[in-house]
Amino acid sequence: MATPEIDISELSESEQLALQQYTAVTDQNLQEAIPLLVRSQWNVQIAIAKFFDGEGPDPVAEALAAQNAPPPRTSIQENLQQSLLNGAARPSRHERQPDAAPRIVPQPDQDIVRRPPLLLAILFTPFNLLYRLLSSSLGLFSFLFPFLPRALRPGAPNGTVLRANTGGRRPLKPTDSAVRLKRELEEEYGNNSLPFYEGGYAQALDLAKRDLKFLLILLLSPEHDDTSSFIRETLLAPEVQTFVNDPAKNIILWTGDIRDSEAYQVSSALVCSKFPFTAVIAHTPSQGSTAMSVIARITGPMDASTYLAKVRTAISSHEDTLATARAARSAQNFERNLRQEQDSAYEKSLQADRERARLKREAEAAAVEEERRKKEEAEAAATLAEKKLQWRRWRASHIEPEPVSETKDVVRIALKMPYAARITRTFKASDNMEELYAFVDCYDLLADASNAADVEEPTNYKHEFDFRLVQTLPRVVYEIGEGGTIGERVGRSGNLIVEPIKIEDEEDEE
Repeated sequence: MATPEIDISELSESEQLALQQYTAVTDQNLQEAIPLLVRSQWNVQIAIAKFFDGEGPDPVAEALAAQNAPPPRTSIQENLQQSLLNGAARPSRHERQPDAAPRIVPQPDQDIVRRPPLLLAILFTPFNLLYRLLSSSLGLFSFLFPFLPRALRPGAPNGTVLRANTGGRRPLKPTDSAVRLKRELEEEYGNNSLPFYEGGYAQALDLAKRDLKFLLILLLSPEHDDTSSFIRETLLAPEVQTFVNDPAKNIILWTGDIRDSEAYQVSSALVCSKFPFTAVIAHTPSQGSTAMSVIARITGPMDASTYLAKVRTAISSHEDTLATARAARSAQNFERNLRQEQDSAYEKSLQADRERARLKREAEAAAVEEERRKKEEAEAAATLAEKKLQWRRWRASHIEPEPVSETKDVVRIALKMPYAARITRTFKASDNMEELYAFVDCYDLLADASNAADVEEPTNYKHEFDFRLVQTLPRVVYEIGEGGTIGERVGRSGNLIVEPIKIEDEEDEE
């Protein structure tokens, strides 16, 4: 029976996110991945574990059943002999758990013996000699009488020596000590391809914890008789170098000389009793989310095959655990990156929406402003036209009547109007040119001038004539702004044409 296809759009947002994370890690078909995620209660880590390790009993159902059902009570029947045998065969719970990797915070500056100035050294020389003499005497006295209290013995209050036997080596910082040891090994045993970590133990431990790698600790004691043969025959063996250099093994090699302060503290913390000493440290999720534990200790000299077999066994036994932890961390990193990408995409989309809303508001505001401006211009044009008409009506009522035939000093002017036939009218020679222009502008209102006697001149208005009077042969333009009387400008008679100014300006622009 074919499985019905599931519509992904019907899933919730969290379920779609879990599906994307699961398929990115396992690359499984969507129609097969969704049922597995449903059986895993949409828990990505449980689904990934089921995919790689095989799907056994449902841990979610078992956990729910364990919470609802009380634990069964089973009676144990055994005799004394069986109890003793079972106790001897089964190791204790504490013995099965690996030891926690020590966290060393070295302070090499405390081990540095600062030399005083020459003058103070000379002054304190007698006291220094006396102190050494008393220390030697007390040491010999405590050796002869070991039953004396520990307070009389030289060293620390608990009887242990806190400082390493440097053998005259200059104390350095952990990074410088690692570089010096690598150089000393190359000078004494020749070049090698071992990937020595050039840093302190704490740095190497943090790197192994961060990258989920194996930390291989190698502690050497140059004063030990087997150190030289171990380095030549075991550590520098081709198969050992090849194994340590293999990137697939995820090994970080840190080597220390116990004459250095940090290496000595590491040997004390790891309870190193025999040299050469090797410890394998790895992340143990069962002990905690960030726990680092010692999963193997290899002490004493041995051949390369035996040494490599022990190291390989320790790494192989814990490799699956680290692989699972890497997969879980990869899923977490993928989920975090996916969330960051989604948040970034959401922010970009939100910013784009805000930009579109802003542009829309600006367009609406611009449209409103344009409408308001057009309305104001229309109102201003209407007001201007109304005041212009009022002025023309007022000015038509104040135009002087045509002089009678007996009047002397008159000017006879023939006008070609743009909207009417040729008209002829006489004006007094003493009239201003404004009188002639006003007559032309108000010619169509002169018939009703008697009815406009009560019209007042508009306030806050300056009339401008939209035409000019031109004589054709020869062409002479009589501008109103030049002033003068009609007799002075035109003479006794004239033939003038009324030219609209706006039409002429538009023709000039074209």
